[in-house]
Amino acid sequence: MNSADLLERVRVKLWSTAVGPAIVIWFFGYVLVDIVAFLVNRSAPGMSLVASIPMLVLGVCQTEAIDMLRARMERFRWTVRASLLLLATLSATAVQALFDLYWTRYVALAFFPTWQTWALQITPQRISTAGVLNLWTFCLALTLLWAARASRSAEVNAARAAEAEAAAARAQSAALRLQLNPHFLFNTMNSISSLVALDRKSEAEEMMGRLCDFLRGSLNADPMADVPLCQEIDAIDAYLSIEATRFGERLEIDIDVAPDTVDAAVPSFILQPFVENAIKHGVSLVKGPAHVTVAAVREDRELVLTVTNSASFGDPAVPGHLPSRHSTGIGINNTRERLRNRYGVRGKLVAGPTNDGYRAAIRFPFTTCR
Repeated sequence: MNSADLLERVRVKLWSTAVGPAIVIWFFGYVLVDIVAFLVNRSAPGMSLVASIPMLVLGVCQTEAIDMLRARMERFRWTVRASLLLLATLSATAVQALFDLYWTRYVALAFFPTWQTWALQITPQRISTAGVLNLWTFCLALTLLWAARASRSAEVNAARAAEAEAAAARAQSAALRLQLNPHFLFNTMNSISSLVALDRKSEAEEMMGRLCDFLRGSLNADPMADVPLCQEIDAIDAYLSIEATRFGERLEIDIDVAPDTVDAAVPSFILQPFVENAIKHGVSLVKGPAHVTVAAVREDRELVLTVTNSASFGDPAVPGHLPSRHSTGIGINNTRERLRNRYGVRGKLVAGPTNDGYRAAIRFPFTTCR
């Protein structure tokens, strides 16, 4: 270990206890004493400070002792704690004041004869002055130590709360994401069952193969990780190819992804519930042709993903089956929660009916996976 590392460890150790702050406070106090001594012509600059080193050490040690006493009394009632701390502080003040007076007297007799004219006079006024100054220093030191510890405790609690909140948000997002696969699986198995019932076995086998490919990619994906938009589009394309087998030429699919967005980072399967809704409400409930469009564009610093379905209605009553502006579908609600957990207020979802279908637009900050 080099000297720099050793000094850093000593610094961290000092400031993790009361020693570091106590040294600063007592040192500052005795610097003021040295300045006053120089201004009244009692000693040369720095001489009083050097002579005060033993008093500084005693003050730091007593401050540390009182702080340790305070820590050990956390389980006591506040009245008991206050009484004991007051008694300890007054006792430390008396010890510090007497030591100051008699240590200065010794230094004057042994090393600085010019100090004897004032240092040897231990009068009630000097005792009270020393007592007040030392009491003030103890109170200042203990108050600042209490404030520093309260601040550190608040920071630790805030960090723990933030970590717990982030963990809860991650868990919630993962749960919301994983709720989509059973929904899709149920719809797809119904489609396969319908194909088998209609004796379209080859198409059912093809759909089963595509379903296996889709689920393989889905189950291997981390539900909490962002993925490149191109990977998300591949998953949507795989899903739509499965549905295209069911609806045939009646389903028209258009995927329009701007070239500058293919590497954009998006929450995995963020589009899936809207594509499912487009099929469920825009294709399966109408008799005529239906059109599903998936688009991605970049607008300034945001990525905008849209899923739109439109259809030619063969029955005037069919539009009433379209999702309303107040849709409470699990996919839409889950997506709103995922956006809130991932982006806060910067993640937005606007969804609602159009003249001939339904449109959902997702907007969140643009970032890349590279």
